[in-house]
Amino acid sequence: MAFSSSRSLLKHVIISFLFSITIIISHVNGCFTSIFSFGDSLADTGNLLQLALSQSSKLAHSDFPPYGRTFFGYPTGRCSDGRLVIDFIAEGFGLPFLPPYFGDENGRPKKFEKGVNFAVVGATALDDVFFKDRGIKNPSTNVSLGVELGFFKDALSYLCSSSSDCKELLRNSLIVMGEIGGNDYNHAFLQGINPEEIREFVPLVAQTIASAINELIELGAVTFLVPGNLPIGCSPAYLTYFQGSDKTEYDPLTGCITWLNHFSQYHNEFLQKKLDQIRKLHPHVNIIYADYYNIAMRFYHSHDQFGFTKTITACCGAGGEYNYSSSMACGDPPLRTSCNDPPSYVSWDGVHYTETSYRWISQAVLEELYNNPYINSLCLPLTVTWHAH
Repeated sequence: MAFSSSRSLLKHVIISFLFSITIIISHVNGCFTSIFSFGDSLADTGNLLQLALSQSSKLAHSDFPPYGRTFFGYPTGRCSDGRLVIDFIAEGFGLPFLPPYFGDENGRPKKFEKGVNFAVVGATALDDVFFKDRGIKNPSTNVSLGVELGFFKDALSYLCSSSSDCKELLRNSLIVMGEIGGNDYNHAFLQGINPEEIREFVPLVAQTIASAINELIELGAVTFLVPGNLPIGCSPAYLTYFQGSDKTEYDPLTGCITWLNHFSQYHNEFLQKKLDQIRKLHPHVNIIYADYYNIAMRFYHSHDQFGFTKTITACCGAGGEYNYSSSMACGDPPLRTSCNDPPSYVSWDGVHYTETSYRWISQAVLEELYNNPYINSLCLPLTVTWHAH
């Protein structure tokens, strides 16, 4: 597993070892004063829920039980049974969970001095009009990365009083750019758009993410975590939609659809090229690419190592080979119950992962962040306890 092609063999060994143990990290202080997060349902900590409540709109299926059952005990708007990667990252840096931008007081969080989350379930990188022009419907929202940037700029007016103050704030903050872009492809794939046409979206999506990063750099941000896309060919939703495909298209070791995973890799390679371009233009900026794809593929190749017994079957679903149905999603009545042991499943609802999966992903990401020389220089000494399985 590699986070970038420039990582040394020693780094591969360290990260591989991480997956054979349980890491207990005493949270570190002094690294960042706040975290700002953009993205979609992999990172939304309640924005779509709060928007629905404030606008008296129909709640999403993820706003009902059994969502949140593992950690919070009730639905929070997170698309999982518990915490997300962004939650574990905040914990890892000694910061509170990021409040959704649309929160408790006049539609805004009461306090977001320690950071705020702009991610929205269903959000895309490209603007909504791009998809409407192609007959692609977003069933969740019309929010795009550009709209989230608008939210962010609005929040700055609450957080800092001058350009220099804002630059100081952002210089001491971690910016988490997603994951974003997955829905640009999900909505199209699952609505029957030709895969070759969807492939043409990739350069546009990567450029949109890069443009957003450049805009944030101009505002003063210097440290970014940019996740790649997950292996969609292992998703119960995709496996159900493309069920009956040529058996040669499946990986015999994992059961995943190979060509869909190749698509995820194509996106990730394109995105990394854009990040390299930004690094050359802004050598003072720290951009850490989080290789969600290769982290997650470990779940499918070495599931016993992580305690997973079900890798391509959803914990909460309507039955079938992959326990997923687009016509009856988890949280829709009567699907208000789930499997008895979510930690043994990779997938929570066929589209999103379980808290256990997100915890494993976050551990690898945090290790990468802690080992970044710039971030390491900011942090107080880190105490790590390792326990072999």
